[in-house]
Amino acid sequence: MSQSEAWIVTALGMAVVFIGLLLCVAFIQLFSRIAKRVTWGEGGHGETALAAQPPAAAEPSAAPSEPVPADILAVIATVVEVERKLYVSRPDLRQAPRRPALPS
Repeated sequence: MSQSEAWIVTALGMAVVFIGLLLCVAFIQLFSRIAKRVTWGEGGHGETALAAQPPAAAEPSAAPSEPVPADILAVIATVVEVERKLYVSRPDLRQAPRRPALPS
């Protein structure tokens, strides 16, 4: 492949990507205009479905003095340990909160 053919291929590739981006913008604008013309009824989209449902009774929250069951603690400890082992070489990807180092 000569250098002129390489430049042609590069220019065509860039043109295809640019045209694709312009088509995405056009579709977003089109759907935005269509959504503005749709009438959702009196209260707006989804409000009538929410009004038909009776409000749920408030659940009593657990007292802060109740101990966490042992099986739940075991699951939490296992998940944290597995995550620590998975991300030992890449600690920046860990999801668990980091504890500060203990003073010696």
